[in-house]
Amino acid sequence: ETFQARHLYICDYHKNLIQSVRNRRKRKGSDDDGGDSPVQDIDTPEVDLYQLQVNTLRRYKRHFKLPTRPGLNKAQLVEIVGCHFRSIPVNEKDTLTYFIYSVKNDKNKSDLKVDSGVH
Repeated sequence: ETFQARHLYICDYHKNLIQSVRNRRKRKGSDDDGGDSPVQDIDTPEVDLYQLQVNTLRRYKRHFKLPTRPGLNKAQLVEIVGCHFRSIPVNEKDTLTYFIYSVKNDKNKSDLKVDSGVH
């Protein structure tokens, strides 16, 4: 019986992102607490919402039914969307597991029916 290895290649950006999260966990776990306490990721990466188009920000606002006054400019939309986006809880372990499963199985969002709170 022969075993054929399947190699999975991840782009440099995602490889570095995963590695930086791992390194951060090692540093935080090596503090005087013995590594037994849950890790609170204080230095989460910031998302530059200014890169998004105004229509995208409006769609996000509409999708999550964020209460706002009409006629907001881009800076105001970025502020409101950013506050909401940062407040969404993320289970990092489940998200990474799902991401790796999707990459390994060449799946995209429409291929999988996942029952999660975030769509």
